[in-house]
Amino acid sequence: MANQRHYILIETIKRLLRRESLARLKKIIGRVHAADLSTVFPSLSTTHRRQLFRLIGDRSEQGVVLSELDDDIVLSIIEGLDIQELAEILQNMPSDDAASFIKLLPQEQADEVLERIRHKGGEDVESLLRYPGDTAGGIMIPDFIALPEDMTAGEVISTLQSKEYKDIEMPFYIYVVDESERLVGVCSLRQLVLVRPDTPLKDFMSTDVISVTTDMDQEEVAKLVARYNFLAVPVVDENLRMVGLVTVDDVIDIFREEATEDILKMAGVGEEFVETKSVVRSTRIRLPWLFASCVGGVIAIFVIGHFEASLQQISYLAAFIPVIMGMGGNVGIQSSTIVVRGLATGRIHIQDLWLVVGKELAIGLILGVIYGLLLAILAQVQYNAIGFSLAVSMGVLSSMSVAAIIGALLPMLFARVDIDPAVATGPFVTSAIDIVSVFFYFQLATFFLGI
Repeated sequence: MANQRHYILIETIKRLLRRESLARLKKIIGRVHAADLSTVFPSLSTTHRRQLFRLIGDRSEQGVVLSELDDDIVLSIIEGLDIQELAEILQNMPSDDAASFIKLLPQEQADEVLERIRHKGGEDVESLLRYPGDTAGGIMIPDFIALPEDMTAGEVISTLQSKEYKDIEMPFYIYVVDESERLVGVCSLRQLVLVRPDTPLKDFMSTDVISVTTDMDQEEVAKLVARYNFLAVPVVDENLRMVGLVTVDDVIDIFREEATEDILKMAGVGEEFVETKSVVRSTRIRLPWLFASCVGGVIAIFVIGHFEASLQQISYLAAFIPVIMGMGGNVGIQSSTIVVRGLATGRIHIQDLWLVVGKELAIGLILGVIYGLLLAILAQVQYNAIGFSLAVSMGVLSSMSVAAIIGALLPMLFARVDIDPAVATGPFVTSAIDIVSVFFYFQLATFFLGI
């Protein structure tokens, strides 16, 4: 239902843009949430993107739209904006989103925008730019509630009602700091209203505070938030002074980005979206990833060529090559996908290497026995040759068993040497399995048929 609504919205806006029906477009924009409106932009030409963006009159709404779009689309839109317009949009965006936005700009343009917003309270954005974008420091928000440990519950409530904290994005936690401004505790709003007003924070705060450092990788931060079901996690510097928060909405974005990267890598197309890229750029991204598959195919050709004499004697040996390679490849992809996903979510650890490989091998053996018997029966019915049927059944068994080992082992080994395990899948796994499957099949056929 949601997809249908988005489709109707996209088609309606595209049609109104072609007709230049600006009045109706403004009415639609006024009724549609900015996050929903952002789904329209990828389907538009650059000219129509800029036209639609300018029709969004509210700067904060424009900021929301930009924060939801891919970098390429954002750049195509902002190229039509002047420095003053960019500065006004940034001033109405959360600090972390604004910092990510500025990193997309050319250096000269970024410096000009920063100069504009610096005079209007943009110091938070500038401070975030000091951190790499994929770390806790790069994705944190610098607005949080941190109060002295000697402050009473009544004083805290009065403080929260002041104008200073009215725009805080995450008001659900009150962080407690000592006289050196080091993070020493945390309490929730619920705890705050349940205690007597004259109770100091230090008497009812939780001292078991889980925090992250500014240089922690964003994926590790996301796993931490997900593990403990936090709405936010505090970020501290090297002196344990609190400098920001990573909120759950950023964590959701991180999981989405990391999952997308892993899926694209496993498919062998790099780690970037290619729908919005040009044909040349998309080709350039995929070209090196397919090289492993090409090399594997060439090696498989030489392996088959080595058994050319066997094929000449019994031509129907070739009939089962595709199914044996295909079954092995599918099992390998299944195993590698499970392991990569387990490593990414923390459900599988590198220390479990042989346990994981052993489990996948057992699964591969069971599947190999089942499908080996099925294909052996088919081979016997079709060609009435016991030796050939045995070769097929053992070939399937060996192919699927080895595939399960390769599919589980490669990602674990990659992770152990600090290489992204997602790159071990796709062309890498299937190419290795194709070579091994063909080799074992012909070796077994040569043995059982005596050729």
